[in-house]
Amino acid sequence: MDDGAGGACVIVYDEKDMKNTRVGCYPTLACLYSIIPRDVRLHMERVGIYAAVFYRHLMKEHPDLLEPLNHELDDCYQDLYTLHDIGRAFVPVRFQNKAGGLTDEEFAQIKQHTVLTADTLDSIYILPFTASVQMHLFNISMYHHERYDGRGYPFGISQEQIPLEARICSLADAYDGMTSWKPYRKNMPIEKVRTIILEEAGKQFTPSLSLAFAECMDQMPREELNEAWEAHAGRYFGRNTKVSVG
Repeated sequence: MDDGAGGACVIVYDEKDMKNTRVGCYPTLACLYSIIPRDVRLHMERVGIYAAVFYRHLMKEHPDLLEPLNHELDDCYQDLYTLHDIGRAFVPVRFQNKAGGLTDEEFAQIKQHTVLTADTLDSIYILPFTASVQMHLFNISMYHHERYDGRGYPFGISQEQIPLEARICSLADAYDGMTSWKPYRKNMPIEKVRTIILEEAGKQFTPSLSLAFAECMDQMPREELNEAWEAHAGRYFGRNTKVSVG
């Protein structure tokens, strides 16, 4: 290879300096977000909105419950909770778009989205978060399917072993799962959802958070949210308007 000055240019590769092909392969968060299937993005946006309503309720009515977070999420909580399923970017689309129920093997593939969080975040060349905020995003994405009683995934940890921000997300995520229409079942009535949220206190959910979530369920947006992702920009998704959630 000629170096342009008449001499030979030799490129030496050091294996330990070479990055995995996924590292930094998406220039921005918006680029990565755009490859996630649309129905998954809709779910992510709804969860972001529900979690934001819940977080604001906690700030106003139960600030003591948020003390461990040291106000580090106060300026970006909706965006972080919207990104809770960011690991889905690396889950095969054929499993995510399946209309019917999943087989055990297919569900195991879907569950991988939690442990794929680190790879997913590493794949973004420029992340628009500080290191501390990025850690909260990691915690939300990795641990939001853990259960208070230790029967969740991916690690089966329990109670306060689960980061608080993830325990908050699990309630918003479950709320959307119960209130959204699915091809294989109808969405549940709100009062039935409230009953389940309270019954799962100490099982799936942190008791104090379960009670607080039930308090603010009437504040959740009642209008159809299936187009919410087109209206809610966040600061990082390449859109220009924002849905008000309180």
